[in-house]
Amino acid sequence: MRRIVDMRTFGTAKLIATALSLAAAIACGSGSDGSVGGADAGQGTRNGGSSSGGSSGGGSSSGGGDSGPWSAVDGAVGGVLGGQAGPGTTLAGCQIFPQDNPWNVEIDLDGVEVIHTYDSELAQSTHPHPDFGGYTTDTGGIPVNIVDAGQPDLPTTFESYASESDPGPDGWTNGNPVTTGANVGSTAYPFFVGMEIEGNPAPGGTAGNLPGDQHALVLQQGASGCTSYEAWNCVVVSSAPFQCANGAVFDLTSNALRPAGWTSGDAAGLSILAGLIKLSEIHAGEITHAIRVTFDVTQDGYIPPATHAAGSHPLGSSYPPMGLRLRLKASVPTSSYSAASQIILAAMKKYGLIIADNGSNWYFQGDSDDGWTAAAPDGKDTIINEVVQDFRQLSGSDFEAVYTGDPVATGL
Repeated sequence: MRRIVDMRTFGTAKLIATALSLAAAIACGSGSDGSVGGADAGQGTRNGGSSSGGSSGGGSSSGGGDSGPWSAVDGAVGGVLGGQAGPGTTLAGCQIFPQDNPWNVEIDLDGVEVIHTYDSELAQSTHPHPDFGGYTTDTGGIPVNIVDAGQPDLPTTFESYASESDPGPDGWTNGNPVTTGANVGSTAYPFFVGMEIEGNPAPGGTAGNLPGDQHALVLQQGASGCTSYEAWNCVVVSSAPFQCANGAVFDLTSNALRPAGWTSGDAAGLSILAGLIKLSEIHAGEITHAIRVTFDVTQDGYIPPATHAAGSHPLGSSYPPMGLRLRLKASVPTSSYSAASQIILAAMKKYGLIIADNGSNWYFQGDSDDGWTAAAPDGKDTIINEVVQDFRQLSGSDFEAVYTGDPVATGL
């Protein structure tokens, strides 16, 4: 896609960020667009879910879609002008992307630019809502399955949007859907019978046509680095092959993006694992990454590190794009909130939130763990109920958007 930028309407900082965002998107590759649902509040077509389809491009976030490292270039770290690399995040001994990755960059510095382009459509009066909880108690959140390096790769079939999916380590079997544009493709992922799937669903259904998202996340440990396998609309099965609508593989040692125009388990083409609030982080007392958030209506454009859009409004409109970065205003007092909420609020100020999917406005995601429904430290309620009650005191007007580039539509 060719795009002309009028230099008279931008300051120097915005010109640099725009160039970075365009370069990142174009370098990822290209593809053509169809549709796939990926919303956290129910799936749909292009107007309500994430979009995917028959891309002829190749590669994955484990290599072929590399747009180059998100390092300090002209003042930008992780795509944020004025930002700086954070300490990074670890889970089960795995570093979740490099320290200068967009998910790990700190954005609470004076040099980070605040914009008001999207204020009118960011649901200013809506309360943020914690979209997570217990796995067996209330089927909330997205579970993370952790396996070691020896976990065998078992047959896995993508039944709807294989053409924008990544194969497992041994590649595709029975033809490459990425090059053929086929909707169905077979590979092998380190999935296992009994793995936890979002929503704790019962067996049955057809991948790509399930009423809920039913994400499956598998974090595989490795001596030289870990890998996240992330799939959408997965069916519970008693034996392989496993059945999902699509799949994405993230090399957690790399800052590579997916090819431009490609989706992932979410609409934005981002890693779901990286943006989840984990209960283990609450127990540790700190979250050191940005948080995944959804909005009901978005525009048909994305800002890297996102690589995909699923919006019903035109590129460049006042509706938020995928990849837009938000943060809690520094002026918002947080000392009166519960201990768990204070940890989350601190992360929202320091690392912010990234729009990753279509779903209910201001729903931010965490893992699925029965520990969320355990008694809070004060014994008055459960941890998750206290967090939900706390966030009812906030609204969209307590947040602000951070400039990390203008939305693009490359590959859509």
